Amino acid sequence: MNIIIAFRQQFFSKFYLFIPISIIALACLGSAAVYFITMKGNSPFNFFQTVVCVAGAMSYLAVLLGQFKKEILFKVLVFAFLIETILLSFNLAF
Repeated sequence: MNIIIAFRQQFFSKFYLFIPISIIALACLGSAAVYFITMKGNSPFNFFQTVVCVAGAMSYLAVLLGQFKKEILFKVLVFAFLIETILLSFNLAF
């Protein structure tokens, strides 16, 4: 929990620096997740995973472009990273 609190304070203090860094990191993580999802072939479950992965990244971009409050933006960023990390680790493990 202390890591998230420290990252939140850093995110709020250097907000305009973290916007492009978070977009690049989320895009790299999402593209790696989609790569490993599509390596397993075309099935309805893989399509669903791809849609969830893209929706996670798009939700962060939508909140960012909608100029929501910083607190909401941070929560959506953590949620998007969590979704894409879970999908990536699931597809690497199985």
